[in-house]
Amino acid sequence: MCSINHDLKAIYIHIHKTGGTAISMILNKHYGFKNYYLHRPDHHTFCFQKTFKKYINYENRFHGVITYYKTSSHLNRKMNMNSRKWDTYFKFCFIRNPYDKIVSAWNHVNRFQIPFKNYLALEKVVNDVEYMHMFMPQYRSMINEKAKEYIDYIGKFENLEDDFLIILKKLGITNFTHDLTKKVNARDHKPFYKYYQDQETLDKVNHLLKEDFEHLSYTKFKTLDEFHYHFDQEKNDD
Repeated sequence: MCSINHDLKAIYIHIHKTGGTAISMILNKHYGFKNYYLHRPDHHTFCFQKTFKKYINYENRFHGVITYYKTSSHLNRKMNMNSRKWDTYFKFCFIRNPYDKIVSAWNHVNRFQIPFKNYLALEKVVNDVEYMHMFMPQYRSMINEKAKEYIDYIGKFENLEDDFLIILKKLGITNFTHDLTKKVNARDHKPFYKYYQDQETLDKVNHLLKEDFEHLSYTKFKTLDEFHYHFDQEKNDD
C-alpha cells in the first residue's frame, strides 16, 4: 500500500509489519493523505503468476510496493501520478529489524499455530499475503524498477514516534494532531529473540532476509550466542 498527498508532494510507502497500518491511518485522518491498496489489471503477468489467487490486491512474491505501483499506467491514473511526480515527491517509509519483523509477521499470519521454526520452511507454499508479510525483504519495497534505492527518508520502527515527527516536520507540518501511542494490530508475545532457539533457525532467517541484512542498517549475527548476548544486553540497557 502507499499513501499520497499531492498538496504536500509526499508519498508514504507502507512496508508490512513496520507500524504501517497505524501510520497510514494517521496520515489519512490527520494530514490529508489518501491511502491506495490497488490491484494491477496485469497483476498475474507482471508478478509471474499463472493461476488466479484468492487475494487480488498487490501482494506478490517478486515486486515491492514502489515497482508495483510506479510501473502501472492504470494505477497511476487512479492515483493522479506520473513519472515526474514519482521522481520529485518526498518518499518515506519505515523499516524494522529483520529478526523482529519476521517474528511479528509470523504471529500475524500464523492461522494454524505452527511453531516459528517450522513456519520458516513454508516459504514456497504460503499464499501471497502470508509471503509478503513474512518472507518479502523490506528492501524490495524501497527500490524502483531499475533496482535503485528510491526513498528520501527511512524511519525506523524502533524509533517510530520520533522519526514520524521528523518526517512531518520535513513536510512542513508543525501542528501535530495525532496520537501515535495507540498501536494498531498490536499482539502480545514474548520478546522476538526468544523464538530463536537454535543455530538452524538463526541461519534460516539470515538466508531468507539476506537482502535486508545487505542493504539495511541492521546487524546480522552469525552465531546464536552473539545473537542472544546482544539482545539480552539491549533489553538490560532498557
